[in-house]
Amino acid sequence: MNLLRELECRGRIRLAGIPEETARRLAAFHGEWLEYSSEENAILVRHVQPGGSPALAAVPAELIAMLDLLPGAARETSPGGTLVVRDHALLALRLHVERGEIRIQWPHEDWAHAEPVGLDEMFRHVEGVSARLSGVVELNAPAGTEDRLTAFLEGYEGLYPEGGAELRRFGERLRLELNGINVGPEELLALLREVAAPPSSLAAEIEVGSFAAQAYEKDFRLEIRAGEARALRPALWPES
Repeated sequence: MNLLRELECRGRIRLAGIPEETARRLAAFHGEWLEYSSEENAILVRHVQPGGSPALAAVPAELIAMLDLLPGAARETSPGGTLVVRDHALLALRLHVERGEIRIQWPHEDWAHAEPVGLDEMFRHVEGVSARLSGVVELNAPAGTEDRLTAFLEGYEGLYPEGGAELRRFGERLRLELNGINVGPEELLALLREVAAPPSSLAAEIEVGSFAAQAYEKDFRLEIRAGEARALRPALWPES
């Protein structure tokens, strides 16, 4: 599937057994974003977009039109599913279908119900050359550490020379503030662990995203407490 289309609309709606006539009508439906797959008996995102209608405007209308082609009993017994729709810049809404009813939800980052995710996995999802980091790091470190950190931040060969950082010392403690800077999170973490003295003095809370277009679930928060690092992702949707 085209990467841009995968970013703008993802998911599928599974259907119950339907009459042959209904299947033919669904197959003949000419949507710009959605199509019917007889092999999967599901409504899917098209591989090719013939027109120029944005997903946010077209997908809800096409989904309603396709579900309207189903007999009432088929709508009520279909397993359903979810389509996530976004524009080029941000996550827009979720269309959840259950028992023939469409529930529209807008995302809301709920960090009170954040879930831990694999740190190494999240590092693989975000390329360092396009990573965008914002947050605060604190650690105890010997004199001269400022130069090492500054050299790393200024010399990192990222693709987006944006954002910035502010580094200050308070006695033995350093405080690093990152403001949308393009550096690799995995490389930064390795350096911080190397220079922190002791390692347990290292603490941080960093939002990790990307300047490049990517699926929303690849963004995460890097938290470090007493030298121990973990990745978190917020709950985005109210519970159904």
